[in-house]
Amino acid sequence: MINIETYSDKYYSDVVKIVKNFYDEAVKQYDFDMDKDVLADTITKLKAQNAGNAFLLIVDDKCEGILAGIEARGFLNKKRIFQEVIWYINEPFRRYGVLLLKNVQALLKAEGFNSMIMAVLENSKTEKIKRLYGQMGFINFESHWVRSL
Repeated sequence: MINIETYSDKYYSDVVKIVKNFYDEAVKQYDFDMDKDVLADTITKLKAQNAGNAFLLIVDDKCEGILAGIEARGFLNKKRIFQEVIWYINEPFRRYGVLLLKNVQALLKAEGFNSMIMAVLENSKTEKIKRLYGQMGFINFESHWVRSL
């Protein structure tokens, strides 16, 4: 059985594993460190924020994916923007990634969000994800460049 749910502590250990998988697969090469205490604090704060910014893909009562972000307000207007921070599905369940994304879009729209910004890591199936976003109506807005200091 497949469900989309907002974060709850029931899935805390699953979410930690998912974020670790995401780090190992996509972020580690950028020379960012992963501090487990910071991760634990971040996940704990999801609950404090009513979990409205973290959505989980639940397969057979186990969390196998996450789409989480932050809310921003437009700097030119008061529109609500959801900025994705992580969208990651464990390998055997990737076929449900679009289902998670579409459900989250519907939930955000129902909550009064006006826009959704999704990121593309340049080392992670870049062209496939860009093609998918285009097919789903996203437009390429900007690129970010990162340098360790």
